[in-house]
Amino acid sequence: MGCESIKLRHVSLFVYQGEEPEKTINYFPPKIFRQQPNWISQIWIFDHFVKTLTKEIYIALQNDLPNLAAMGVRSLIEKVMIDKVGDNGTFKQNIAKFEGLGYVSKFQREHLETILDAGHATIHRSYSPTTEDVITLIDITEHIIKTIYLHKNKIEQLKTRVPSREPKKKD
Repeated sequence: MGCESIKLRHVSLFVYQGEEPEKTINYFPPKIFRQQPNWISQIWIFDHFVKTLTKEIYIALQNDLPNLAAMGVRSLIEKVMIDKVGDNGTFKQNIAKFEGLGYVSKFQREHLETILDAGHATIHRSYSPTTEDVITLIDITEHIIKTIYLHKNKIEQLKTRVPSREPKKKD
């Protein structure tokens, strides 16, 4: 037996004087644009706000709110940086210290600068990201969060399970 689901379809018509009606169709629950990763539930161990904001970004995605998702990503990246390196006054100084302490490489720093600029542009310059843009924002952000909060513990656990290398015998 397959899993049956029920969806509600809501159709709205907006009529302006002398113009053709504008039809909007919404489905409830909305289609899933991108599943929340299962690792989100593990983040609370490190930072409850990061977990909460990450979940809210996925809710924005599910509800076709790309502007809110982009603004959320900008805020999330800022929070992660401040959590790890403190508040250094500006985004530029935070990113520099984030890179300087080894949380990201120079290459990743450039990605972060672009992601932050997309968030700034959404807030301050009327930029509305496309679906492809949002996917890029989320892909890079997920990678950063997993690297900062989850990979360290997994690597430490792996180290305990990997057998030591035997020294080479001298003949």
